[in-house]
Amino acid sequence: MKILIIGSEGFIGRNCVSFFSKKGWEVHGCDLLDYTSNNYHYTKISRLQPSFDDVFADIKYDACINASGNGSVPFSIDHPVNDFEANCNDTIRVLELIALKNRECRYIHISSAAVYGNPQRSPVPEDETINPLSPYGWHKYIAEILCKEYHTLYKIPVVIVRPFSIYGPGLHKQLFWDLFLKCKQSAKELVLWGTGNESRDFIYINDFIEALNIILLNSPMQANIYNLGNGIEITIKDAAQQFLKNFDSSINLKFNNQQRIGDPMHWKADITNVRSLGYESKYNFAKGIQETVTWLKDLL
Repeated sequence: MKILIIGSEGFIGRNCVSFFSKKGWEVHGCDLLDYTSNNYHYTKISRLQPSFDDVFADIKYDACINASGNGSVPFSIDHPVNDFEANCNDTIRVLELIALKNRECRYIHISSAAVYGNPQRSPVPEDETINPLSPYGWHKYIAEILCKEYHTLYKIPVVIVRPFSIYGPGLHKQLFWDLFLKCKQSAKELVLWGTGNESRDFIYINDFIEALNIILLNSPMQANIYNLGNGIEITIKDAAQQFLKNFDSSINLKFNNQQRIGDPMHWKADITNVRSLGYESKYNFAKGIQETVTWLKDLL
């Protein structure tokens, strides 16, 4: 079995490479780096002239996971055109090549729960109203529409996944990385955005990759959409305190009571659909955060 990981040197991509290599798949990948430390078939893509022709030139893939694109809401607000190019233009380039050269390839597109914005229902079902709060969320939704277009018109087997808050070793951004950097400054008090009562549905990276595998094997691939979370709502305050309990319990936590543009208030995923395929979490939050902190301490 041959699988292509687009964005193979990013957080999700590296974990996909490792997972499917251990499964015995022939793993190919592409990204923007000049080199990779992982042992797989790698192709560098240029950001200035992005083309995936070489990646699809002579190989018929059984599956493709698109883990590429910009993943930063603040970046998308400051640079909406760059975000559009990374999250939309590259998506249609890949879909077009699959349609032309590899139409049997099972394509998983990694979107985001950011398409929901501040959802009206909790837990959030996949048919919730789309109402993004940022260019990032809008562009993720546009990419979803492109996936549906290519499935409808060209019969590409497609799935769209909407991850909520992925975390784990290797993630150099977002809440726990931010906490780590603040802790490194030896501050006895650190301040985060918001009130602390905002909530997220956290999913550990190993659970997330296992869910992708289950979807790849069991989904009918008819432009189905799957939320990927754990169906558990945790406040930012509780998540941060759990982190500090494992990292340095002497640090005092405070919030600035200011809402950051693009940040949703409350997230809790309805994961009925992915569970129907056989997904069950193996990492509760306590276990996941402990492994994340262990990795971060090794960086000191």
